[in-house]
Amino acid sequence: MNDHAFGAGFARPLRKLGLAGLLFATCLTAPTLVSAQQTASPSSDPNAASAVDDVVVTARRRQERLQEVPIAVTALSEEILEEKGVRDANDLGQVAPGLSVQNTTANRNNITYSIRGQGQAFGQNSPGVVPYFAEVPSFGDAIFDLQGIQVLKGPQGTLFGRNTTGGAILFAPKAPSEDFNGYLLGRVGNYSRRDVEFGVGGPILGERLLFRVAGQMLRRDGYTDNVTTGDQMDNEHRQAWRASITARPFDGFENTLLYQDVEVDEAGSGLLLSVITPTFSNEPIYTQLQTALTAQRARGPRSIATNYEPDFIKLDSQGWINTTSWRLNDHLTLKNIYSQRRFTAGQSYDLDGSPITVLHVTNPVGKKTKTTSEEFQAQFNFGNIDGVIGYFTEDSNTPIVYGFDTRQFVRIPGLLPNGGVIQAVNIAQGSSGSRAFYGQVDWSVTDQLTLTGGIRKTTDERSSGPSETFVLFSPLQPYPTGLTAAAGARLFASFDATTWNVAANYQFSQDLNVYATVRKGFKSGGFNGTAINPADQFFQPEEVTDYEFGIKGLAVLGDWQVRYAADVFYDDYTNIQRFVNLATVPASTVTRNAAAGSIAGIDLDLTIAPTDWFSASVQYTYLDAKYDSYNDALLGDLSSSRFPNTPEHQLNFTPRVEIPLPEGMGDLSALASVYYQSGIATDPANVPNGNALVALSSMGTNVDAYTRIDLRADWRNINGTGVSAAAYVRNATDEEYITGTNNQLTSQFGVATYLYGQPRFFGVELRFDFGT
Repeated sequence: MNDHAFGAGFARPLRKLGLAGLLFATCLTAPTLVSAQQTASPSSDPNAASAVDDVVVTARRRQERLQEVPIAVTALSEEILEEKGVRDANDLGQVAPGLSVQNTTANRNNITYSIRGQGQAFGQNSPGVVPYFAEVPSFGDAIFDLQGIQVLKGPQGTLFGRNTTGGAILFAPKAPSEDFNGYLLGRVGNYSRRDVEFGVGGPILGERLLFRVAGQMLRRDGYTDNVTTGDQMDNEHRQAWRASITARPFDGFENTLLYQDVEVDEAGSGLLLSVITPTFSNEPIYTQLQTALTAQRARGPRSIATNYEPDFIKLDSQGWINTTSWRLNDHLTLKNIYSQRRFTAGQSYDLDGSPITVLHVTNPVGKKTKTTSEEFQAQFNFGNIDGVIGYFTEDSNTPIVYGFDTRQFVRIPGLLPNGGVIQAVNIAQGSSGSRAFYGQVDWSVTDQLTLTGGIRKTTDERSSGPSETFVLFSPLQPYPTGLTAAAGARLFASFDATTWNVAANYQFSQDLNVYATVRKGFKSGGFNGTAINPADQFFQPEEVTDYEFGIKGLAVLGDWQVRYAADVFYDDYTNIQRFVNLATVPASTVTRNAAAGSIAGIDLDLTIAPTDWFSASVQYTYLDAKYDSYNDALLGDLSSSRFPNTPEHQLNFTPRVEIPLPEGMGDLSALASVYYQSGIATDPANVPNGNALVALSSMGTNVDAYTRIDLRADWRNINGTGVSAAAYVRNATDEEYITGTNNQLTSQFGVATYLYGQPRFFGVELRFDFGT
């Protein structure tokens, strides 16, 4: 049976069963697991293997056992992040199945997260999955000196700052501690890899004043050669540092100030010409593109030929977070989180991926965008009731800047009938804001049953200040002078939503929990700033209702120790936001609302330790995403298309071996991480429907499945010195797989470009840990 047949066979009866059927199936499985649990429990066994130790998470804004949280969560500790080589956000997809990570072809640092088929469309709109750093949304994701990362699946609107339909990713930096400790890490490898990372902290005035400072410098040569310009693309050149100070002037009161600075200065990404449309096969430019495509296929993905310089990716970001917590008494704690971030970003890229000028784009480095947020919480506990009420506000503003500068090949009847290159320059200003009141209560009805209810009222605002796009024919110039946007379009939109969450968690024993939850999620609407058609100026919010049932347990079955979690879910998804490429002059992309869809799936997370020297973990996610209806004014009936960035199957298998050493020599381990992802569609219009434009789009949007294997060996605390060494190979089989696409087949440009994942990397690390 093939993957598609398996998926369809599972999804149809699941949809028919509905809520009652899923609940009945969960109840049937629970007694069997209870009887197995009653024999023994890892929590009562002092010799339980570390592979199945209990896990503490903050998925509901307080510390809880993962076991007892009625949410599907993947928890990645500092040790897991280190062993699996997670150094940037692109690595997260390989270690957290259910999370899909995609790039734009122009910039590997531009990341779209998707969970349960819900991510982000093109343009001025909100993400379906929001990353949080130290509890602040979209603050940054510099992955160093972290306590861990948590991936929360499903809508997270009630307790978190921003509404989401797909989920949230929580990055938790290491906090200052009362014990002096730290580490220094160095890494070298192929492609002239040379990295340095450190973290150090401890007390300044006993337990009253604490500090921590950490930093990272990443350097690596590019692995993609541009034979036209002689440049090396896909290099790594970035540095970041952060400092935290915690003050506890009196018992029950704590204030932490965190500052972070990130700088990226890299060459562009190695996107390459992959597909061209036959629509203009009688024109000279088609012959040139066909020649370029043949040459590109002969070179392979690590050598490209593009003709636009300079290629650059730049980011300069500074921000700070102030977190204050005041425990007034045993029943009430007040908490406030304030953040401010300013950043400047820019990039340039040859979006046609060829030595011909078809579509060249520059996003100039402009004035700093400023984002501030504040969240106030009152956390309370009265007997068997725990809860929180809060208020969140966020404002982001970008002053008038050059949004983009393009060189485009176009055909204009009566003016450029045979085609020619024009320049389009855009200047724009934009701002956004969000306000929300929320509350959630957990009621322990009995020692075993807990009920949860939460509600949130959100108002999101989007505005575009004066903006205008200017088309210049000849001569081409770097930037037009004397331009003003005073007469340009001004747009404003406001969107209100009430979202909620209800859940029940039943604890059969300390190590076996069954839960059910229903959640309403909301993603804000927005506008298309460059839309020519008035009907495309605005798009509406999307909403999802998520039904989830799960079971979590720890068990000892003979000599085997097991930690497991499984859930089934069904999402009713309406007003889905999807983008469409338009053949306008200048070219434009707009976001529109599809009608409705539904998503069914399962998550499995299993770790077993049959001996004290071997363990293995398996994580698997299955998704069956379907449109109930989807009709686009330009593209027709798209209801048979696949959800973009939504793999049907994701699997990670990680066997790990602890190799015995004489006492005092340290700990030696080795592991393999095998990740499989089924093929995906990267654009909304991906299955032919009789419309000529959809037939063109589908030629460049469906990418194949792939398997990636990473290997690593660690020798920790060698001879009790605090020194550790590691050797690793990432993408050991040198798999060639696609991580991003740009599909312009339906526009006047008639090309699609692909961005490939990283090649085989190998290297060694040396780390020194000190303190307690």
